[in-house]
Amino acid sequence: MTADTGSLASLLSWRHYPKIARISNLASRDVGRGSETLMTFSRGDLFRAARHLTVGAPAKALVVTGFFIPQAQEPAAETDGPLGAIEVCMALRAIGGDAWLVSDECCEPVIRPAAEAQLPADHVLIAPTESGAFDSWMNGVIDMAKANDIDTIIYIERVGPARDGRPRNMRGVDITEWTAPLSRLTQMDLHTIGVGDGGNEIGMGRVAEYAIEGVVAHGEDIACTVPTDQLIVSGTSNWGAHALVCAIRAMGRTEVEPYLAPSWHQSTLETIVSHGGLDGVHMNNVPTVDGLNPDRYYAEVKALSALAR
Repeated sequence: MTADTGSLASLLSWRHYPKIARISNLASRDVGRGSETLMTFSRGDLFRAARHLTVGAPAKALVVTGFFIPQAQEPAAETDGPLGAIEVCMALRAIGGDAWLVSDECCEPVIRPAAEAQLPADHVLIAPTESGAFDSWMNGVIDMAKANDIDTIIYIERVGPARDGRPRNMRGVDITEWTAPLSRLTQMDLHTIGVGDGGNEIGMGRVAEYAIEGVVAHGEDIACTVPTDQLIVSGTSNWGAHALVCAIRAMGRTEVEPYLAPSWHQSTLETIVSHGGLDGVHMNNVPTVDGLNPDRYYAEVKALSALAR
């Protein structure tokens, strides 16, 4: 595609903006963490993110996720994040791009086997949490990104550093010990997209701190300071990731249709839970997300998919 035809495609994509704006509004429905307020700081970003991923050559992305819950009886990664990240990876590959799922060693027992049936083994990258080892790992990722023409990083429910430089969960607990500093991937100077729901995720640096402090419990302590080029704020981060795939579908890319089916989401969530994934609210190993009733959770997935079509 030439520069002229690329510009024309970008211009024509604006006709999809009203539908994608409705998808964004639907995904941001509040489940108790102020998402409807926080999303006002990033209006239009879902459209801009989908346009970046689809107009011209489809993106090649690192899709970063994994939120570890150390306080649980059996500590593991939570169910919000990995499901959405796998969906985005599969959607990008379906439209002719490519994606590598990225997490860290604490979340690996859940994330690697959950991705096994969907992504090639070499498309799952696991970072060490120890700082010296992380530096070496990151140098390898930089080389790999250059070799594969990776142009984008997408963070989905990935905790980032607060004002004191430490990542904190929604309870205000410092989880540095269990969290590789994957926000440092932004130093690669690639295009960045963030998806979050609570103020402490990478990308939320795009939101004014006073807003997070005003609507989120412990907001003054947990607010992530790292921004992304676009930010998708949603009731749960899985909904935000699904909204991104739905926006790609709304722009005419029917190849993502398999990932709009609730049955795909249910099956993938069951796989995540079978490997120890935890509901992040009540910290139990059950196939739910953020404490939501399954009927409520999947009603949103269905509504977003219907709107995309």
